[in-house]
Amino acid sequence: MAASFLKKPAIRRLRYRLLCIAAKAGITFAGWIPRKLGLLFFSSAGAMVFCVPHRDRRRTLHHLRMIYGDRWSERKIRIVARNVYRELGKNLFDSFYLSRLNEKTFDKLVKHDSLDNVEDAYREGRGAIVITAHTGCFEMLLPFFAMHGFKSFAIGRKLHDEQLDRIIRGTRTGDNYQYIDRSEPPRKIIRFLSQGMLFGVLVDQDTAVEGVFADFMGKKAYTPSGPVKMAMKFSIPVFVATTARQPDGTHYVYLSGPLQLKNTGDTDADLVDNMTEVNKLIGNTIEHFPEQWVWMHRRWHRQP
Repeated sequence: MAASFLKKPAIRRLRYRLLCIAAKAGITFAGWIPRKLGLLFFSSAGAMVFCVPHRDRRRTLHHLRMIYGDRWSERKIRIVARNVYRELGKNLFDSFYLSRLNEKTFDKLVKHDSLDNVEDAYREGRGAIVITAHTGCFEMLLPFFAMHGFKSFAIGRKLHDEQLDRIIRGTRTGDNYQYIDRSEPPRKIIRFLSQGMLFGVLVDQDTAVEGVFADFMGKKAYTPSGPVKMAMKFSIPVFVATTARQPDGTHYVYLSGPLQLKNTGDTDADLVDNMTEVNKLIGNTIEHFPEQWVWMHRRWHRQP
């Protein structure tokens, strides 16, 4: 039992160490290696990670079977699972590569739906909430909005490994965008929104924050709901933005909104309905690009 207790922290430390090495390699390679070669290298590395039996691989296969088991063959499930790791490798590289590009080159690689509705909301100066998910190269969404003239910020938790945390925070901070810790007081978020900034937030994971149980990919899942609850209270416009790599190697940003949030006065019921709609929009992207989502996360761990 003691050996088992000691084993888990050691594995966690090793995992963070490997992530740190991969992140540093991504930053280094993104600075000088041709993109095609970088994508090939990181895709191959992802495939190699999948070949090694481990907990996250088992979860990936389990969740794919849970959602697609009645529609897909076991062979297809395993192919998609392997491609999940390939795409993670590619997107790790591109998250560093794209952040270094100038606006003209960036626009050649990142296409998008119309930004007119976002611009209309932004001009009102009340701020806006942009909900996203771990689809495609989601890390590039902050620089994406910043390059199109929107001052933005995102919120997240501090990573256990300080070195890895510094690397990731460095990629999430730049001209016109910044990253703040989840432990910051809510009034700071309100202040940034009152300054007219876009608030980017991920809601597709079961985390220890305020949330509700809402349908996600056909099953109930605990979904962070704090930002939408804030939007309902202060009449802040809400958008959903997801991204996915296209067959030609470019990225595409899908935008929906502003959402017509239910706000009948029954906060609890309205919040569940609103988060169900958000999950539906996120799920649409996952359905079209199932290999570009983080199936290893324990999305359906908690149940009502």
